[in-house]
Amino acid sequence: MKLKCYNIKQISLKSLNLNNMNSRERIYKTINKEKTDRIPAAFWSHFPFEDETSDGLANAIINFQNKYDFDLIKITPISGYFAEAYGAKFIKLNSKIDKGSRECISFPIKKYTDWEKISEINVDSHILERELEVIRIVRKRLGNEILIVQTVPNPLTLAKDLRSDNLWLDDIKNHPREIMNGLESITKNILKFCLASVDAGADGIFLFTQVASFDLFTEEEYKKFGMKYDLNILEKLKESLLILHIHGLNIMFDLLKDYPVDIFNWHDRLTQPNLREARKKCKGAFIGGLDEDNVLLNGNIVDVKNQVKNAIEQTEGEQIIIGPGCVLPIDTPEENIFAVKEALVL
Repeated sequence: MKLKCYNIKQISLKSLNLNNMNSRERIYKTINKEKTDRIPAAFWSHFPFEDETSDGLANAIINFQNKYDFDLIKITPISGYFAEAYGAKFIKLNSKIDKGSRECISFPIKKYTDWEKISEINVDSHILERELEVIRIVRKRLGNEILIVQTVPNPLTLAKDLRSDNLWLDDIKNHPREIMNGLESITKNILKFCLASVDAGADGIFLFTQVASFDLFTEEEYKKFGMKYDLNILEKLKESLLILHIHGLNIMFDLLKDYPVDIFNWHDRLTQPNLREARKKCKGAFIGGLDEDNVLLNGNIVDVKNQVKNAIEQTEGEQIIIGPGCVLPIDTPEENIFAVKEALVL
C-alpha cells in the first residue's frame, strides 16, 4: 500500500500552523518560499558494511535520523549499486576518513559494441530489490511525517561506472551512436527503478550527476549525452519530490539551473555559484551552505556555526535547507553535526 503524502505540485501549505510544523511541512514551505518555524537541515552519510543488507542500511539510517533529527532522509545505498546491478564488481576502500566509496575492479562494458547489448534490468533482482526494501523499512518505522528520497545516478554517470574512465570518454568521442543506444536503455532502467522507489514509499528522487563539469564536456556535449536523458527521467517524475545533486568542480550550473527539480545541491563552498548567486539564477530551493571536509570534518563548532550563519545571510533565510555539498565524511565529529541544529534554533 502506497502511503499518502503531501504533494507540492497539488496543494498549498499556507494554512499550516507554524508552531506545530513537522519536517515534511518545513521542507515544502521552504520550496514554496513560505515562512517556517525554523530553517530546515538535511545531512546524509554512507554506512559501509551496514549498507550490504537491507536491514543493515535501514537500521543505520534510522539510527542516524533518530540521533540528529534532520528534516529529510536521503537513502544512500552502497556506492556503485546500480552499476553492480549490471554486473560491475567492487572492492571497499580502506581510508579512515573515506566517504564510503568503493573501487570498481571489473566493468561490464568491455568494448564499445557492448553498449548496444545493454538489456532491461528487473527491479526485483537481488541488488535493486535490496535498495527498495530499505525504503519500505524506513518508511514503516519512521512514519509519514518525514520526507524520504532515493539516491539514483543520472544515465551518463551510470555509463561512466559501467566502463573505465578513459574508455567511456573515448566512446563518446569515437562511437557516439553506440553509447547513445546504451544511454537509451540505461535511461529506461533508471526510470523504472525511480518509479519502483516511489511505489516502495519514497517521496522522490535524489538524482546525481558526477559529470556535468566543464572539466569533462562542453555544454553542447552535455546537452547531447547528458541533459537529453536527465530530462526524460525528471519529466516523468514530475509529481514526485525531485532533488538534483551536481557533483564536482567547475560545474555547468547555468545549463542545469532550469531542470524541473524542487531542490538543487552542489559543492557551493568549493565551486561557483555561491548561494547568493544561485538565488539570482534559479527558482528552486537549495541544500547547502556547509563545507563537508574543511569545516564539518576538520573544523570546530565555531566554524560550523559561522558557516550556517553565513549561508542564512546569503539567502536571507529563504530557499535554504542547511546541509553539506555532498555526503558526510564517515568520521565527521558528532559535535559538529549537533552544532548545525543548535545554530538553527537560536
